Formats: sequence, structure tokens, C-alpha cells
Amino acid sequence: MKLQAVKFGDGFTRWLRRDARPPTARELSQAIGFARITLIVGLVFLHYMRYPNSQVSPFDGMDVAHHPLATFVNSFVLFFFFSAVPLLSLISGWLFFSFAARPHAARFELQRRIRRRLRSLYLPLVFWNAVFLAILLSLFLWRASDPLLGVLNIRFERAGWFDYLNAVFGLTRHPVGFQFWFVRDLFVTVLISPLLWLLLRHAPYLGLAILGPAWLAGHDLLIFFRSDVVFFFYLGGWLRIGGVSLEVGRRAALTLALAYVVLVALRAAAPLLLGWDDQRPEWLSVATRAMRPIGVLACWGMVLQLAATPVGAAVARYGGLAFFLYAMHFPLIAEVKIQLWRLVPAPTDGWMLAHYLASVLITVAIALCAGSLLAYKAPRCFALMNGGRALDAGNSRAEPATRPAAAVLERKRD
Repeated sequence: MKLQAVKFGDGFTRWLRRDARPPTARELSQAIGFARITLIVGLVFLHYMRYPNSQVSPFDGMDVAHHPLATFVNSFVLFFFFSAVPLLSLISGWLFFSFAARPHAARFELQRRIRRRLRSLYLPLVFWNAVFLAILLSLFLWRASDPLLGVLNIRFERAGWFDYLNAVFGLTRHPVGFQFWFVRDLFVTVLISPLLWLLLRHAPYLGLAILGPAWLAGHDLLIFFRSDVVFFFYLGGWLRIGGVSLEVGRRAALTLALAYVVLVALRAAAPLLLGWDDQRPEWLSVATRAMRPIGVLACWGMVLQLAATPVGAAVARYGGLAFFLYAMHFPLIAEVKIQLWRLVPAPTDGWMLAHYLASVLITVAIALCAGSLLAYKAPRCFALMNGGRALDAGNSRAEPATRPAAAVLERKRD
């Protein structure tokens, strides 16, 4: 059985890389920049949530009875970008353990990288959520009935001191900028990275056997909001330690992308194909999570292909704004939704889709413009709000194309 699994793995790897070549440092850096900005835009689509006139959550799938086209598109995009957090986590893990070839330096590197992630992850989380909380609390004191307050995960009228702590620090519940659950879980993952390193070095398959089933079952392992981040971060470290090359061939990328699109379409149409009374079946939730590794491979394969194009190279230059966009987009998109919905002449499928697209594009445009302006006018403030990341995703153009990818990326990231 083990021999068959090894043969299957080798065969799959050969198929995956059949018409590919290892990316240069410049190409890999460009691909990561492209992945960051495009996946974050995908998360903005995801965090649009349901239409203002819809009673069915897109997490369940399309609404068969009301506006099936618009709700199908909303649900399809949501499930498609379910792979964004896993892929970003995998990239983070692959970059974090870039010292794997120098295990003697692990103690020093782990301490250094934990300190750096405190500044680049957790401090921006606290800063942004403190700003959000101050603005939203002022809004509550001015106009307690404002509809924006109804979409937040804090109720000011009954919030206690611990609710305010969570709103800023994300200790046991999502912060007020709920998208920061990912940053919080990533920072907690970094804090336990010495344990992950021991598992990766001495018992890699034990780590997979613990984290994999926990992720598939949706268990939070007591210290996380979701186990997606730690599992795929660990996978990234596993790939790094194993020296696995990251190339994906064009044919494999297109095949995986097509397979993933079909799976996502079937999942979005599940209420039509399966139907259920009150609550979706648990096996469907597990199957939804099981799609994500396919999505990670498909998305990464397409990222490699698209980032190598002139358009992809231009998009990758905005990678330096990815964190700022991620940080700013909520509750901004919730307010944009509220204001734009007042302009919708009729709640038809067409106008709902137009509202969906316009809400996301306006949110992205506001955030990118604000980030660019801040980077120009107040670079120190921008650096704090952007996790210490410079607005220079395109600076990989200055790196020699022949330099090993791992070495360049390690220097750029750490």
C-alpha cells in the first residue's frame, strides 16, 4: 500500500510539472506578489457576504426560490475564493521556514522571525482595530440606529470590557475588523512555530496526521479561530523542508482550474441538486473543506501562468498594497453596500449582480487609492498600517534572475 502511494505521488508530481521549468527568483517573487493582491481582492468579493435583499447565506449555496442566478454567482465566487486563505497560509509557511537548509540556525531564526511577525502582523492588527473601534463607537454615540452597526460582531449597547478587548486584540473572539481573524491565527501559528519546526524535522507525518484531520473536521484546536491557517502553514513548511519545487505546468494548471471550477459550481448549486430542510448536512461541509487543496493547486498553477504575462507583471506591482487592502476593506465594503443599495432601482438579478460588482470594485479602488496616497504623503504611518511592507512589490525586477529563488525571497521577506 505504501509503495503504491509513493508511485501515485511520483506520477502525480511528474504530471504536475510535465511542461514546466523551475521559476527563477524574479518569476517566483512576481508570482507571490500577483497571488497576494489577486487573492486579497478575492477575499473582498467573499466578504461582500449576502445580498441586502437575500435571506439565504451564500455559504449554503444558491437560493433556489429567489434570484437563483444572482445568488449562484455570489455563492460560486465565495466558494472559489475559499482557497485564498489556505494558499496565502501555505505561501507564508514556505517563506517562514526558508532557513530549513540551515537547521543549525533554527533557534536564532525562529526567535528573530517571531519578533518580526509581532511587528508585521499583530501590531498592525491592534492598530487597525483600535481605529475601527474608535470610529464605530463614535458612530454609535452619534446615531445608534445606523445600519452599519448591525453588521458588526460587537453590539455597543450591551458590550462589556472584555468585548472591547476582543474587538481590538482578538483574544477569544474575532476583532471588530473580523477579517483580521486570519492575521491573528497566523500570528498564533508563528508563536507555536518552534513546535511546528520540531514536528517538521523529526515527525513530519505525525504533524500532518494531527493537523490534517483537525482541519478537515473543522476543529479549532482550542487556540485558533479556524485550523486552516496552521494546517496549510505547516504544509508550506513541509514543502520547504522537503525541497519541493513549486512549478506547475500549463496543462496541469488548466486541468486543475477546470476541475476546481466544476467542483465549485456543483457546490454552489448544491441546494438545487440535493436540497435540505433546515440545516445543510455535515458531510457537505466536510466535502467543501476537502475541495480547498484542489483549489490551492489550481490557483497556484494559474498564478504562475498569469503572473508571467505582461498584465500579470503589472498587477504584481500592487502586491505591496495587499495587506493594506486586506486591512481596510471591512467594514468599508459593508458601508459601500448600504449606500449603493439605495441606488438600485429594482431588486432583480441583473441589478443585484451590478450592485455586487460595484460594491467590490469601489471598495478596492478606495482602499488602493488611500494606500497609495498614504504611502506617498506619510510613509511611516503607511508602513505601520501595512505591516512594515513597502509599496514596492515590483522591486523584484532589480533582482538578478539567476539568483536562487529561496535566497532572494528569504532576504526580501525576513
